[in-house]
Amino acid sequence: MSDRDFALTLAKGLEVLACFETGTPQLTLPEITRRSGLDRAVVRRLCLTLVRCGYLEEGEGGLRLAPRVLTLAGGFLRGLQVGRVVQPVLRHAAEELDMEVALATRDRLHAVYVDRAAPASARVTLGFGIGSALPLLHTAVGRMLLARSSAEVLDQALAARSPQPYTEATELDAAPLRAAVETAREQGYAFARDEFELGAAGVAVPLGGLGQVPFVLATTASVNAFDESGRLERVLDVLRRCALAIGRIGAPR
Repeated sequence: MSDRDFALTLAKGLEVLACFETGTPQLTLPEITRRSGLDRAVVRRLCLTLVRCGYLEEGEGGLRLAPRVLTLAGGFLRGLQVGRVVQPVLRHAAEELDMEVALATRDRLHAVYVDRAAPASARVTLGFGIGSALPLLHTAVGRMLLARSSAEVLDQALAARSPQPYTEATELDAAPLRAAVETAREQGYAFARDEFELGAAGVAVPLGGLGQVPFVLATTASVNAFDESGRLERVLDVLRRCALAIGRIGAPR
């Protein structure tokens, strides 16, 4: 795309909305200015425009996302037939495993939860829901997504990796991280433990039938759960059957 086809003002407006991606309920104009890196006067005009268009609303402590933003997400989820196809399969798998099961895709250099199901008795949950973003390099779901992405995307993720560890077990060196992604690609699943959250381990498998965008299915449990004999194999079996079921009943085209 050439520069003359690029709508700079629209891009700046989207940068303002992106400031709310971390889940902060409300932000003041100075906070949005700092997070976006834009000029304060520009931020003020953009925020007033987004308020008038219904994507932001004013509160006592600053600005917050308005319900209208959900219509965008709703259109995306309807396109994937999440309610009709994906959610019932995820619920069945979650009950069978007694663990949360999530559908995720890649948004730039993050993994994003698209749907999720968990039984009431789930022993481990990190509190993530639809729209939650996770790092690509230090989670099973992220590594499986990278394994399904191009070499260029993996290079970008490695170049942009944070020098700060999430836990004492977080791998920071590029070579082992690249090797972990290659291992996931070769064996058809990814496994990560303690790197993003101490005491938690994740497993992810690829999902077909969702068009050209890479999707994966993943689950999370306590690290000790995978020390049980045959536990990992059983989890992989359920996740793979879940992936096949979604594809078989015609999900997301």
